[in-house]
Amino acid sequence: MDTLKDIISDIRIFLYGGIATLPLTLAGTLLLVGTFTANYAILFFLVGFLIAVPASVWVLNKLTYVLAILLSGTGSETVINIVNKFKVKSADICQLVIPFGVVDNSGTMGREEYQMISYWLAMLAFFVGYLIKNALQLYSRESPENEVVVTDTTAQSVANKVTNRKSQAMLSIGSIIIFFLIGFGIRYYTGCESIKAFVVSFSFIYGGSKWYNLLSSVGEDRLSDLFGIANRLLPPSAIKNDPIACVPIPQ
Repeated sequence: MDTLKDIISDIRIFLYGGIATLPLTLAGTLLLVGTFTANYAILFFLVGFLIAVPASVWVLNKLTYVLAILLSGTGSETVINIVNKFKVKSADICQLVIPFGVVDNSGTMGREEYQMISYWLAMLAFFVGYLIKNALQLYSRESPENEVVVTDTTAQSVANKVTNRKSQAMLSIGSIIIFFLIGFGIRYYTGCESIKAFVVSFSFIYGGSKWYNLLSSVGEDRLSDLFGIANRLLPPSAIKNDPIACVPIPQ
């Protein structure tokens, strides 16, 4: 029978495994939800999350490798020390998809490689940047003025809904930031990330916000809002109290 210590150890291993594959877990969950609910906002987000981000990381790391090799040939000790800061241990636990281990001649597992940022951190940063921009857009969105005639009771109801939307957006921003810091903290504790990679991740946070701007440029945020709030916002014409006339249409 498992003891309490064994159960706690199993939970710890389960959480570490979940953190190691977190971006792919998010992608798989969003893909299922977006496909079965026909949520185009999620599907368009996954295009950037699963294609644009990994491609950008691959190009960035390849450029880092080429520059490191070229600069290492200069023979300058200062330059070599700077280049070595981009050398990371390619351990299995740090990979987004855990590969089969390879034993080198020294009998140790893994190898060293030049890397600017990992796929894990870049994808998580892109996800966080997209959600923060999404929440800020919902928070700053204002209802058009002087276009809707409502009663005092309806006006109070609309004001309450606006307050709820803004409070939910601010709560989401705080939760997203805490989520990102905890995720990076765990990865940093395992030795898979560095402060240098954390600084570089801000460029992918910016990229996530720009991807949101691109998708929100059409459809009044309906193709970009992952929170599902924009789809429930009615245009002013939907709640106007103007007279309505029924006009017969000839058959």
